[in-house]
Amino acid sequence: MNQKTINFLLAIGLVVTIALQFIMKSGSNESKAKAVDADKQLKVAYVDLDSIQENYLLYKEKMDEFEKKKESADRDLNGAFQKIENERIAFAQRGQSITQAEYENFQRTYQGKLQNLEEQKRQLENNIASEGKKTMEELKTKINDFLQVYNKTKGYTYIFSYSNGLNVMFYKDSAYNITNEVVAGLNDAYKKNPSKK
Repeated sequence: MNQKTINFLLAIGLVVTIALQFIMKSGSNESKAKAVDADKQLKVAYVDLDSIQENYLLYKEKMDEFEKKKESADRDLNGAFQKIENERIAFAQRGQSITQAEYENFQRTYQGKLQNLEEQKRQLENNIASEGKKTMEELKTKINDFLQVYNKTKGYTYIFSYSNGLNVMFYKDSAYNITNEVVAGLNDAYKKNPSKK
C-alpha cells in the first residue's frame, strides 16, 4: 500500500470512530432523558368554561356592562330611526299640498339621513364586536395568569378547557375537574382587587 492509501484509510477510521462516539453519547443522553420523563407522571385537569361564565364575578360583571351598552346603543338607534320615520309620515300627511320640488328635496334629505343612520349602525356594531373581543381577551388573560400561579403548587402537565358549545374532548372524568377551585381563586383575586378590572 502506498502512503496516500494508508492516510485515506486512517482518515476514514478516525471519522468512523468520532461518529460512533457521538452516536453512543447521544443514545446515552436520550436514555437519561427518557428515564427522567418516565419519573415525571403525566398529570392533567380541565376547566369547564360554561361554569366560569356562570360563576366568575368579573366575567358576569363585564357581560352585564357589555349588554347594557349594547341595549343603550340599540335604543338610541331605534329612536333615531323612529324620528326619521315620523318625519316621513308627517310629510306624507300634507298630501296634495306637496310640490314636486318639496317632494324631491324631502326624498334626498330622507335618504341621506337613512344612509347616515345605517353607517352609524354598522360602526356601532363594529365597535361592539371589537369591544366584546377585547373583553374576552382580557378575561382569557386573567384566567391564564391565574392558572400559571395556581399550577405552581398543583403541578399539572396540561390544563384543558371544556365547553358544551365547543366540545373537543370525547371523554372527561369529573375527578379531574378543577373548575370550582379555579372559579373560587379567580373570585378571591377579583374581590381583593375589584378596582383592577
